[in-house]
Amino acid sequence: MSEAVLDVAAVDSTATAVEAEVQAIETPAESPAEETPVEAGAEAAETEKPADKAVSDTASAPITTKQIVDQLHELKKTNEPLAKAIHSHVKQGLESQKFLKEVGAKTFAEAKALLSKPDEATENYRQSVEDTDAMLYAGGEQHAALVDNILADLTSELGEKEGPARLSELSENILEKLKTTDPDGHTRITRSAFLAASETSGLINSLNKLNGYITTGDTKSAANLLKNIGRFFSEEIAANDNAAKARTEAKAAAAKEVAATVTKLRAESEVSVDKSMNVILGGFLSPFLKGALKGTSRPELESLASQIKAEAKLALGKDAAYVAEVSKLYREMKTPAQKDKLMQKFEAALKKEDFGKKLVERVCREKFPAKFAAKPVLAAKPTTVKTTINGIPVDAFVFKTRPANLLHQDIVFKGQELRSRDLVTLQATRQQGFVFAKDGKTPILCTWKGGVK
Repeated sequence: MSEAVLDVAAVDSTATAVEAEVQAIETPAESPAEETPVEAGAEAAETEKPADKAVSDTASAPITTKQIVDQLHELKKTNEPLAKAIHSHVKQGLESQKFLKEVGAKTFAEAKALLSKPDEATENYRQSVEDTDAMLYAGGEQHAALVDNILADLTSELGEKEGPARLSELSENILEKLKTTDPDGHTRITRSAFLAASETSGLINSLNKLNGYITTGDTKSAANLLKNIGRFFSEEIAANDNAAKARTEAKAAAAKEVAATVTKLRAESEVSVDKSMNVILGGFLSPFLKGALKGTSRPELESLASQIKAEAKLALGKDAAYVAEVSKLYREMKTPAQKDKLMQKFEAALKKEDFGKKLVERVCREKFPAKFAAKPVLAAKPTTVKTTINGIPVDAFVFKTRPANLLHQDIVFKGQELRSRDLVTLQATRQQGFVFAKDGKTPILCTWKGGVK
């Protein structure tokens, strides 16, 4: 199949659809218009207890989807995981109500019973197959009825002219098979058909006349009659050869048409496979293009896309059950419906158990390990505030809490000598103090709890 690369330029367009579900709670004003309101009173009424009646009587109005989404939007501000979980349950509830309504059921048990019951068309088809089997194995007069049914089906599907012709082809094929499976039966049938044809064509009558001419010695009449019989057989043989040739040519033309259709469908399937692979794997790739791989060059992305597709095909090729099933569908493909079935199997395999999603992530990480490496956490830049020591402007580092290693001995800071009592006063009145820098010698002014004055 074709090895065209993923269209990474167009892949970003799939991100909107992917992100829409995640952002559903964040955009309450855009809740789906087709979702029906949640009927708050319908389910509660079935389990309502007398003690709850006063409460339920006040909740008669239905709760709309917009009201729910509005509440979820508010809840998300304080508890986002809970809001998303509730959103998921509400959505499932709406989909369940829609499903039950479409199948005409009130409960899932009722829906299961309805769906497991065969429809009228299926039941009629099953009965038709059973009746046909009964006719086929019954023998005798039942076979005549069976042939009538087959002829009626062929005529209704192919027309008054083509239907009977197909029946004759079927008969010829059966006779050919009978020649090897039941030689006696084949001889009995062909002998009976030969005798019937001989009588209908007048051959038997002509042979009787020939015998009469020979008996009476009328050699001239006998010779003329023999010539006529010979001409009759020559014409019949020629007609039979022409008919056989026409059938052969028709079969060859039909086979050629089928081969052309198969070639066309296979070519289309290869294009469809490539397109589906672009769409499905491209959808899995899209989040990385907007995240870790953002800014990656076009040639690098094309190489990545080609590798993803190649590894996807290689991985699918190692699944023996999948290969056997798809290969069979590919060999037997003669109609668009069969091609569609093949595509469904292929697309399902890409999505099964997150196969495609996991493969895309693995290849991305292997090809661009640096882009997926954990980024080091940068130390926060110390915050300083302006203050003064004995009228001299200085910067004080802001600590979240009072340091345990505050200095209490005499120090020299910015050319000023500060006594231990001065340090104690700073700590008590201005929530400021000194600690040593990493060198253990240089004093650093610090403050805490915003106590700068």
